[in-house]
Amino acid sequence: MTGYRTCLDCPAPVKFSDRVRCHVCHRRVTRAALKRRCPDCGRLRHLGESGVCVICGRGTGPGRPAKTIACARSEQRRNARQGLCNRCSLADPDRPFRYSAAMAGRLHPVPAWWDDLTAFAVARHHPSGAIVILREAGRLAGAGPDASPQQLLDRCAPAAGTAGRALRAFFTSRGLILPGDEKQRRAAARRRRHLDAVPDRLAAAVAAFNSSQLAEQERARRGGRHPLSDITLETRLRILRDLAVHLTSAGPVTGWSQVTAADLEGFLGHSPRNRHQRTYVLRGFFGWAKHRRLILIDPATALRLGSQPAFTGTVLDTAAQRTLFRRWTGSTAHPHERLTGLLALLHAASSAQIRSLTIGDANHAQQALSLAGRPFPASLDPVSWAALGDCLRHREALRTLNPHVIVTMATRTGDSPAHQSYLTRVLRRAGTTPALCRQTRVSQLVTDLDPKLAATALGMRDAGLIRYLAGNIDSDRLERTPGIGRQPTRALQAPPCTP
Repeated sequence: MTGYRTCLDCPAPVKFSDRVRCHVCHRRVTRAALKRRCPDCGRLRHLGESGVCVICGRGTGPGRPAKTIACARSEQRRNARQGLCNRCSLADPDRPFRYSAAMAGRLHPVPAWWDDLTAFAVARHHPSGAIVILREAGRLAGAGPDASPQQLLDRCAPAAGTAGRALRAFFTSRGLILPGDEKQRRAAARRRRHLDAVPDRLAAAVAAFNSSQLAEQERARRGGRHPLSDITLETRLRILRDLAVHLTSAGPVTGWSQVTAADLEGFLGHSPRNRHQRTYVLRGFFGWAKHRRLILIDPATALRLGSQPAFTGTVLDTAAQRTLFRRWTGSTAHPHERLTGLLALLHAASSAQIRSLTIGDANHAQQALSLAGRPFPASLDPVSWAALGDCLRHREALRTLNPHVIVTMATRTGDSPAHQSYLTRVLRRAGTTPALCRQTRVSQLVTDLDPKLAATALGMRDAGLIRYLAGNIDSDRLERTPGIGRQPTRALQAPPCTP
């Protein structure tokens, strides 16, 4: 605009001939000139008819009462919205559906799974929690309309813990992503950390060995055979990482072809207890390297596998077993503690088997329980069956859709089992662990029965139970130790548990 003067306070034009400021600045200066010092608070403000500012005069007069209504709980509360108080409004079951409809109106196009996600979140979460999940899903879907469910999860913010877990559980239950993606991703990250710790001059061969192990795992999985577990692959990489660090710290090594049998013996001498496992891994790695012609001479040929290590753990004595049995037959302990302890102490169930129990594994007609990996259901005694019933009633009180028997507050809204450390924390109140109770029972079964019969009953390999035989007992380790009855042995010496 030309022909107008410029305001004194801003670059805006002045359209009135009797002013030197624009309309906005003129109004601001005029209102500022009307301010006076308040006699009560001493601040420069506009004074009311009472001679004080509005803030000071508001405290002297009676305030307007808040509008109250009869909310859904038949209580007189302050109105929040739609005739409900704030607490009832947040817990309104129709609130997530209204939010979902409003969010769907802003998405173009609306994902085909949006209505299913709304029903999934409402059935498992509080209305406020369901809205958090829908908000995160709407943000991800709006940022990438053509993205697949797996791509949406990859873009999920790390801070959206509950929403991210809920979205992963939903996509997994609907078959939109593979259930093992997260587990495989974590295993790959752990393997990557081991590979990154290998020195550069030796890392290429270890990375190639890892690739061949992964290919073997995939072939076994496709062929229906028992594949190598992720823990086995990580253990092998960890041993090779330690060997590479040992070789580079002893002297300059430019490749695996410079490794000698003496170097391997020196490495194995640092950990005599793990010699059997480390020798097996080294023989496999150098055999693979020679087959690939990375080395000409196999230095691990001279290594000999040691004898299978005997059982050197601890078991519970008779008094400790009776104390735990009395504790878990009462009603004071938590149902999860009772069921975990009795299944481990009486039925030699592992933590993985207990965590993976679902409500469909219980046979109420025969009072039996199907444990993963066992050839036939395990018949439960009356005490263990009563503990199982208490766990099922505790699960019903949580009003969860999780099919597992042991449901925690963290897994109440999902379908995943309890965390692997939960059972250890549960039995910590009793002063024991699931592994200690289980190995006590396994050692008893191996001594009382034939190892092959015990292995068949437990779904294990008989070669792994030989180490529990009583012939491995070391007499100087049979002395009773203080504590809750832990008794270190190299095999079992505790009689069967009796009430």
